[in-house]
Amino acid sequence: MPSFHFLFVLLAASGVRAAPNFVVENAGPLLENASDHTRVATVTVSLSPHTSLVGDPIILNASPVVHPFVLSRRASDLWDLFITGVPQLDFEEVALYSLTIYAKDNHEATASQTIFVQIEDVNEPPTFTGSLSQEDQVTEIYITEDTAPGTIIYKAAAKDPEDAVLEYFISPESSGFTIDSTGTISTATALDFESDMRSFSLVIKVVDPGGLFAIGNLKMFLINVNNKDPTLTCSLFNIENGVLSVTSTNSTLHHEVNIILDEEIPIGKMIAMCQAADEDNLGDLTFGLETGDGYFAIDKEKGTVVTTSRLDVEKTGFASALSFYIKACDGDQRCATILVTTYINGINDNSPFCDQYLIRYTGKEEIAKDTIIAKLSCHDLDKPPDTIHYAASSGPVGTGQPFEQVPNAENFIQVTKELDYENPEVVAAGHIYEMMILVFDDLHPSHTVTVTILVEIAPDNDFSPKFQASHYTFSVPETSGAFYKVGQVAAIDEDHPPNCLTYKITNGDIQAVQRFWIHPFSGVIELTSQPDYESMRQYNLTVQAVDCDRAHPRTAVATVTVDIEDENDEAPVCIPYLYKAVISDDVVVGTNVNGLKLNCHDRDSQDFEMRFEIASGNENLHFKIDPSRGTNTPKLIVKNPFNFESGADLQQQYHLVVHVIDDNLKLGKAINPKTGTAVIDIYVRRISTPPPPTSSEQGKGLTIVYTAINTYKNSDWYVPFIFTLMAVFFVGLVFWMCFLLWRYGNIKKCSLKMAKEDSKLKPKGVKYVVGDRSQKEKNIITESRNKKLDALTETTIYETVFDGEAIDPGMMHLYFLN
Repeated sequence: MPSFHFLFVLLAASGVRAAPNFVVENAGPLLENASDHTRVATVTVSLSPHTSLVGDPIILNASPVVHPFVLSRRASDLWDLFITGVPQLDFEEVALYSLTIYAKDNHEATASQTIFVQIEDVNEPPTFTGSLSQEDQVTEIYITEDTAPGTIIYKAAAKDPEDAVLEYFISPESSGFTIDSTGTISTATALDFESDMRSFSLVIKVVDPGGLFAIGNLKMFLINVNNKDPTLTCSLFNIENGVLSVTSTNSTLHHEVNIILDEEIPIGKMIAMCQAADEDNLGDLTFGLETGDGYFAIDKEKGTVVTTSRLDVEKTGFASALSFYIKACDGDQRCATILVTTYINGINDNSPFCDQYLIRYTGKEEIAKDTIIAKLSCHDLDKPPDTIHYAASSGPVGTGQPFEQVPNAENFIQVTKELDYENPEVVAAGHIYEMMILVFDDLHPSHTVTVTILVEIAPDNDFSPKFQASHYTFSVPETSGAFYKVGQVAAIDEDHPPNCLTYKITNGDIQAVQRFWIHPFSGVIELTSQPDYESMRQYNLTVQAVDCDRAHPRTAVATVTVDIEDENDEAPVCIPYLYKAVISDDVVVGTNVNGLKLNCHDRDSQDFEMRFEIASGNENLHFKIDPSRGTNTPKLIVKNPFNFESGADLQQQYHLVVHVIDDNLKLGKAINPKTGTAVIDIYVRRISTPPPPTSSEQGKGLTIVYTAINTYKNSDWYVPFIFTLMAVFFVGLVFWMCFLLWRYGNIKKCSLKMAKEDSKLKPKGVKYVVGDRSQKEKNIITESRNKKLDALTETTIYETVFDGEAIDPGMMHLYFLN
């Protein structure tokens, strides 16, 4: 049947067709504060019979080009011109819009109509510029206490959209400040920092002729004035040959102080103690030291002078007299100073020093008698140089021992008898002899140094070490700390002495600070610091075993694999840590606060293993985290409405502390959960909320009550299932429409062909009428007017959106007629 009607319309087309005709009904001028979606005009397009528009009419050649208008279809030939809100209407920017509406029918006929939209001015309140433009902020101004009356301290600037003359007011009027007609704020009285009032809170109000106003907040702070120098008192210490004495002085005496110090006093030794005072009592005095040598320093707060470098008269370029200034300064660098000259007393403080402190001698198989195995070369820096003495301290040196000092040449050590590698005495000594020689000068025998001599008798090295295994594998828990025993490797050596091996890690420990340490003799591998599974899960170490041959050591290599076992040792981290938001007190329950989402991650847990709890700050339970687990980006949802009018709510600032817990779910239960923290600061802005409108229609004897019912319950599991079915139905609908369009194309092609064949047979002047002349009226429900009043209830069921919680789309209002 639809195909027949379509063919009938096509056959009726004949004669000359007229272009589309516009009929515009303008709604009149617009106020510049008109709300979005306000109807501006109605556009009706008249078409010739058997014609249709190609698309919708469009707006062309608008002036200005950027405009906030759009055409919206209401019926097949009727369009409404609406305001979109972008850009906002502003009389001061654009007072008149010119819009050209263009349409084209399917016979290439076009038409256009120009519409002029007049914008009417609306009085708007003035606004502050500069620092007072932020209503929720306080502008702070600091002035000195000696500011003279009448001094200008600030100028409040404001502008009015209508360029009207503005008036300025200040409150409280008795604050000691005045404001003139230009917004200039001046002092009205003398100020005194020592009085009780050291700060003033001022409210600045600017009003236009229409009574509209803006308010800004100022806070004046008084600054104390500094006009006197501090005073400095010091006690200086003399240290000469270990004897201590004290010299006291004051900055008001204005003379130089001399002290004597022994060289080599300890670094950090206190040589002066100072105190300072200031009549201004500003409390910010600091101590300082002016010196060009860097041997002394002063504590900026306590005023104690200490040594910072070694005092050594033997040092090249060292001056025996050192001068410096001790000073105490306030915040304005008003200072008191004392000049101190320090004379350094030289002492005999240098111990002997040697070219070598460890001397090694290695002999093969045997060492002949009288062989010189060590020559000690030591010196002393004292002037004149002291005589150096050498004495045996420990080890086999001396009469009847294998080694002795050469007569008249104490710094030479020789062998007293032949030492053979196979000699039982040498074997009993382990083929290694260790001896220590004490070196000291004449004046201070306590100033000594020690030289160690090692004599080793080594055999020929014929065999290489061998590890018991070429590859070792160990596992280490991630939470293991330093000194944790990872495992042990072992090697053997067939040379004498047997198994004289040392171990070391040569490769695989690539961190800047090595993670592993191996005991050089036992082969036990230990941790030096806690490993991190997330940074490195496995280490492949190369361990080398070296035998005892000093001249030609032989080695063996084994690989050690250390697997790090993952454990939950890191707490979740949210980025950013602090969130801030501003909402109004009429926010709907279930609203996501400013689209806020946490963004949290945990290096050793999955994102879905986190759960979120508001630990503190959630007064009256207005907020909740949704969902509380199963994601790393939950939303902050308004759970309960705000009610400031009844007094149930008083707090506008909410400091929410959110705990982020990684349950680290393993084997179906939480194992060693860790907790991170995020902070959300929310400011609730109060606004005047009008009473909710009553949605009802009244007639004589009839009351219609609209009830909004939220049909969703937490137990309604079928909601997401219904959404899925709707999505499937929508996809089927799209395919069905594509099929209809395909049929439409085929029918149109056939209809054009039949119209061309039948046009020769039809008599001219025959008119065809399509459609019924009479239109059926819709049934209207009527009821007889009875004395008894009936109540009709209309129930509107809103579809809910399943996002883990139910959102009530409106409140329920019931009205009854008595």
